[in-house]
Amino acid sequence: MKNRIFLWDNLKFFLICCVVVGHFADQYTDVSNAYGSIFLFIYSFHMPLFIFISGLFYNDKNILKKVIYFFSIGYLYKIVSAIIDRLLGNVKAEFSFLSGGGISWFMFVIAIYMIIGYLVRDQNKKFMFMFSILLACFVGYDQTIGDFLYLSRIIIFLPFFLLGLIVRNEDIVKLKRNKILFIAAITILLIWLISCFYELDFLYRFRYLFTGRNPFFPQIIAYGPLYRLISYIISMVIGLAIILLMPNSRIKGVSSMGQHSINVYFWHMNIYYILEKVFRISEIFKYGVVGKISFLLLAILFTIVLSQKAFEFPLKMVKRQTMK
Repeated sequence: MKNRIFLWDNLKFFLICCVVVGHFADQYTDVSNAYGSIFLFIYSFHMPLFIFISGLFYNDKNILKKVIYFFSIGYLYKIVSAIIDRLLGNVKAEFSFLSGGGISWFMFVIAIYMIIGYLVRDQNKKFMFMFSILLACFVGYDQTIGDFLYLSRIIIFLPFFLLGLIVRNEDIVKLKRNKILFIAAITILLIWLISCFYELDFLYRFRYLFTGRNPFFPQIIAYGPLYRLISYIISMVIGLAIILLMPNSRIKGVSSMGQHSINVYFWHMNIYYILEKVFRISEIFKYGVVGKISFLLLAILFTIVLSQKAFEFPLKMVKRQTMK
């Protein structure tokens, strides 16, 4: 049992590192092909895996309290972000009640998935998984589906949540014992990583599919469902490869920090905006290769620092109140 806990804690720390690195890299994807490649690689698996884990560990206990918790921290994030934005000098600080393309989408989508998980608890989840993929393959033709009510991301990422409901933790642990699959996972990851760097011009179109918030754009609209299906295959294969390579055993520091991934997610961009305003930390990027590497290492440092107890506030307080 301990191995399974450490496996997922290790994975969550790795994934939240990817979230922060991805957001840092996104600041310069328009001027750096290397950052574009890193962004593409990370976005192909990090949110699908987070949502898969949510499905894997879903249970019906205290479901309403969990829904209230995720809705609460979603709106709290929006409020905190609006306040910080105003304090940093933005006169037109924004607050959207029913939509959003920023960080908060994840909290709202997970809350909706909790409700869906409860509603389909006695249904044929394998059928629903297949049908959700079919639906997602065509919803990109509807240009009205986007950030409003987080509908696009709810639909696009739903198969990963449903897959988590279907797969058993024990099955994954058994797969990890297969040495051939371990070697295959290394090979697959290397091929995908190299492809992201050397075939970026072609593969970068998948960026807009991996984010889950965009309808089909003109370059792919004729074959939109096929591209969506390919993006699912990539995300699932790369996600499985990463799970197979993730250590089962406790990693000192890392495993415990993995338990605080939601705190990192909540704080990282607002802390970045504050430090950028005061210290212009993004200037590091401009110092050649060393600067580009240092900027991404700073993202990992962000993850480590924000995983500490000092940043449990206010989510710990909200959880205490909503889970009574």
